[in-house]
Amino acid sequence: MDGSIKYREGGVYYRLTFPDAGLLYPQVESLVFVGKSLSDEDTEDSWYFQFADSYAKGGSILKSTGGDRKVCIATRRDLPDMLDLAALIKELEAAAKRRGI
Repeated sequence: MDGSIKYREGGVYYRLTFPDAGLLYPQVESLVFVGKSLSDEDTEDSWYFQFADSYAKGGSILKSTGGDRKVCIATRRDLPDMLDLAALIKELEAAAKRRGI
């Protein structure tokens, strides 16, 4: 996971984490990129991702109000976990190889 992706507003990305030290069992969350450094309170570069279910039900947090808008704010150190589809597939295949599949 290299974090070199150029994020596009409205694009779907995937946060990949592993609960185990051996990186054998991936956990994936789907997110929609909504923008960078959106708050005056950001003290460093921040990338804003809205959870896909929230985005699908209520639209972008930038264009509508009300409702439960779940957002993930990533800093530069978090970006390696935010992948596009091609990178996600590569990482999932690598995890399967580590498990001997």
